[in-house]
Amino acid sequence: MASSNSVSQHYGSTGLSERILHALRQAGKDLNCLTVDDLASLDQFHTRGLAATRELIDFAGVRQGWRVLDVGSGLGGPARVLASEMKCHVTGVDITKEFCDAATLLSKLTSLENVTDFRHADATALPFDDDQFDLILTIQVQMSIELKERFYAEIFRVLKPGGRFAFQDIMSGPGGDIVLPVPWATRRELNFLIAVDELHGILNKQGFRTEKFEDISNEALVWRKQQPVSAGLSASPLGLHVVMGEQFAEMQSNQIRNLEQRRVIFVRGLTTKPM
Repeated sequence: MASSNSVSQHYGSTGLSERILHALRQAGKDLNCLTVDDLASLDQFHTRGLAATRELIDFAGVRQGWRVLDVGSGLGGPARVLASEMKCHVTGVDITKEFCDAATLLSKLTSLENVTDFRHADATALPFDDDQFDLILTIQVQMSIELKERFYAEIFRVLKPGGRFAFQDIMSGPGGDIVLPVPWATRRELNFLIAVDELHGILNKQGFRTEKFEDISNEALVWRKQQPVSAGLSASPLGLHVVMGEQFAEMQSNQIRNLEQRRVIFVRGLTTKPM
């Protein structure tokens, strides 16, 4: 059984904020007037990046002014898109403290610190009262969480009646065990992929009503194949290698294989909490 500390240690590393600032300067970015688009190759910590974030926002039917919770918020990229483009107030929670610190810094640098906030917290014990949020979203988070029922129960608890829960996720496919390492796991004990049928069963058990559900594996595979083999290690100072290190190139290659062989599938879903 993996602890929350082991998941945090997988992603966290000392000096992350300093490395990000250095990479931004190397890329020629003006730290006094950064935009959401300036950060996209760095802070959209998921497959298909900024395009996928905007598609999920549209998929969820987000309305201006909603109070939103991003569970597993990483470096805060999706939160800043929602805040800047949809005028939402967004709270992010993440088990990795270094991510929360970096997300807070990047929101300050994009002048979004008043409409985003990030908290170091466990997704299976959310630090909020019941019925707080109009929308909750997760983007490629649950595969790192072992206690699935507690995770989805917490999301259901803090979502307002009538509120929406939208997600982009990686699920286990019919092609067999995944090839490691991948971005969320370098060891098997850190991988908690489940099949689509199991996900539907858990969501139904918690009380969610599924509104839309799509397999987006083909889009994910096309995008992966278009990424530089080096994952940006030499082509650009900005990229997820700043966060994940040199092993990220191998992770990228393995994800292509996992997708091609249907060891994993990518899905997008929208559910609601009944009134």
